Amino acid sequence: MNLCGSHRWQDVVRLVLSPSFWFDRCWPGLRKYCFSLALISAISAKCLHIYSHITSLYPSELFLWGPTFFVQDIICILLVHTLCRNWQRRWVRAVSSLPAIFLSVTISGLAAANIYFYVETGAEIHWRQARGFHGDVASVKTLLTGMLGVGIVEVVFFATSYFATPHLYNGVEILVDTIVSYAAMRNCWRRKQTTEDAKSYEQVALQDSDDEDSDPVSLNMEDPMEAPEPRSRLSRVLGLLAVGCTVFLFLLRCARPSDPTYMFLSQTVIVGPLDKGKSSSEQSVQLPKLEGDYSWLGNHTALAPPPKLDWLPAKELEGFRDWYQSADNKKAPVHYDPKKDPLHISNLDSQVIEPLREALKSGNVNIKHILLFKLESTREDVFPLRKESDLFKIISETYGGNQVPPEVEARLANLTRTAEKLTGTRSGFNDDEKTFKPYGGLHAKNAYTAATFTLKSITASVCGLLPLVMDFSREYNYHIYQPCMPHILGALNTQLNNTPTTDNYTSWPWRSKFMQSITDHYDNQDLLLPALGFNDTIAEDQINEDLQKKGKPLPEKMNFWGYPESRIRDYFLNAFKEAEEKHERLFIGHLTGITHHPWDTPSHEYNELIGSPLLKNTENVNRYLNTVGLGDQWIQDVLNILEEAGVANETLFVMAGDHGIALPENNGLTPYDNPHVANFHVPLVLAHPQLPQVDIDPRVTSMQIVPTVLDLLVESSSLDEQSAHAIKDLLPMYEGQSMIRPLIPEKDGVEDWQFSVMNTGATWLALRSATKPYRLIVPLVADVEWRFSDIEVDPHELDYLMSFDLLALMKQVKRRHGEDAMKWINDAAHVAEWWVKDNWRRYEYVPS
Repeated sequence: MNLCGSHRWQDVVRLVLSPSFWFDRCWPGLRKYCFSLALISAISAKCLHIYSHITSLYPSELFLWGPTFFVQDIICILLVHTLCRNWQRRWVRAVSSLPAIFLSVTISGLAAANIYFYVETGAEIHWRQARGFHGDVASVKTLLTGMLGVGIVEVVFFATSYFATPHLYNGVEILVDTIVSYAAMRNCWRRKQTTEDAKSYEQVALQDSDDEDSDPVSLNMEDPMEAPEPRSRLSRVLGLLAVGCTVFLFLLRCARPSDPTYMFLSQTVIVGPLDKGKSSSEQSVQLPKLEGDYSWLGNHTALAPPPKLDWLPAKELEGFRDWYQSADNKKAPVHYDPKKDPLHISNLDSQVIEPLREALKSGNVNIKHILLFKLESTREDVFPLRKESDLFKIISETYGGNQVPPEVEARLANLTRTAEKLTGTRSGFNDDEKTFKPYGGLHAKNAYTAATFTLKSITASVCGLLPLVMDFSREYNYHIYQPCMPHILGALNTQLNNTPTTDNYTSWPWRSKFMQSITDHYDNQDLLLPALGFNDTIAEDQINEDLQKKGKPLPEKMNFWGYPESRIRDYFLNAFKEAEEKHERLFIGHLTGITHHPWDTPSHEYNELIGSPLLKNTENVNRYLNTVGLGDQWIQDVLNILEEAGVANETLFVMAGDHGIALPENNGLTPYDNPHVANFHVPLVLAHPQLPQVDIDPRVTSMQIVPTVLDLLVESSSLDEQSAHAIKDLLPMYEGQSMIRPLIPEKDGVEDWQFSVMNTGATWLALRSATKPYRLIVPLVADVEWRFSDIEVDPHELDYLMSFDLLALMKQVKRRHGEDAMKWINDAAHVAEWWVKDNWRRYEYVPS
């Protein structure tokens, strides 16, 4: 716009003082840009939507019904086109411009968020989970880390739309006008427009041209993005073709079967946040009519009146609510009863396995203290990293000739030395076989996490139960249906004779702590930990407060999560020294943080462990492996602390991954809605230097930590008589089998079913059994698929099967894997359906 010359200053004043003048000058070009932005964003989002679920469709289905998946998008685009027309009356243009701008910006924003989220995590955004966003500081910081990526995608949309304007609008305008004219409505509409033109002193072209407004004073500014819209013979032919395609698409949509898969894939991007649909709390596991008699499940529940515990005091103990009748509760209390659980299998009647039996009877195994470490984002195959592992093969492929340079191999050899010692598993990089000495204890080689959401995984490991099937960490709002380890140890304190001055540690009282160097505000962890019995916690806020009291400046954070683990070294050392002085026994829970995305190091420096960028996401894999090495050093530092405090031979050190990370396999930066087996297979170790090194080969889960620890306390005679009596009463009430006894994979025709609640808790449920190598991913909502894999023949799940329809999946499985696999799916689906409902009953969670 040229504003030079005195006569233009009036225009400047008018631009400033008259919003309507601004609107008249800007809207002619802006409306076509808005339309281009909406069209490009909507179609891009739909293509991604179909692509992310393309394995759930047969090619014939995609070819036949694929065009109908765009019907909602076409309707949305036509709506925006209507709002963006150059309506003759100014008030109509003004009214329609606001929703047009809003829709185009909203569609592009939603599409950009979904595309970036998919690129980062390999999954689409589930908006029902986004509606449950809790808004704490840590969560907001996590959200903000993705804003840059979303902004980049949005800029791409804006730039593409600029170059596509006005061509997209003009093309759609021609098609719309042609369809209207073929419907015998165009002439009537033309006459009406001409009549109104004469009355309004304006000349508005039928083809949506942008002439001057009715305002007597005009800048005579033409639409810079206006283009002529000829009506040639070719245009008419194309219009006729458009009419035919429209009719065909309408008929095809009418003929399309009423299939939830097709309905889900047809959903346009802007409908997602608005469509609440059925949440998991309303839907649970929905099964078609399947063959088989499952009356042994039926409507049974595992809840029953709690068994009598003659050692409980009259005053209610924290965590033991079910044994006390509350004054305002008219119903008799109930508790989980394994005898009523049709899926429960107990192995407590069996003898302790032979390698451990003699050591435990010798009296040399003393368990004075217990450490329970949850290893953030730690895969089984990096604890330790092994030369024969597939992960190392992936690393090797990034180097020419699959030969890792000696200096890199040396770094990899030293990466997880502590894990080698604690698991008794050689990495294969070193030749010091004769000098290698395992630490001692149990190493479960085929352990899966009970939940791929960190806080739910902590709940399962600390309380010996399966988490609540509900999005995010909300267990603290409901009834945690088993006493957790801090509750149990607190109850043991009531059995002691209050003689902590003796040297016999079995008479010392227990004290439970939880320590971490990162924030405890993410997803209300600060509310969850007290519900689990941890009333003494150390986290980022406490570290800051202690430093300020000492007048010391706050150190640099590792990232927005908090500090590296080394920051709480003194807290660990002081806790053990103080406990020894006061004659107390410690149970310390700890969550590591350094192996959490974005995998920062305290020095922000990284060793090169990956070669050429042939591996997808090379930089992230390299950063992850660097933090794994730092995590290994931290565990060694803790072992040094135990030595320094003089309690190394009297401490049971339990380590379990909260979840894995499928980073090399499918670029998964988090386990969010990612069913890959790498997110579930985690390290599980119960280390004690006075125990022989024992490998546990059968399938287990991290839910079995609590019954195993309780069993070890009794069998090692690490409790006095009264406490041992109490533990023997509690131990049979837990669902999981003890890992120090022979594991029973099947009993009376019932398999040992092992569940994993998937991140974030209410979309998918993962299920496997102890007798078969199969995995089934069970959808809890309608917009995700069933998924089946055979880990024995496909350990990295490169050839899994997926379908929105369970019956269709079973047919595929039967063709590829046989009748046995299909029958297993039938059983697993019924088991999952029953278990989810009983899970809610146990937590006293009522879907609303």
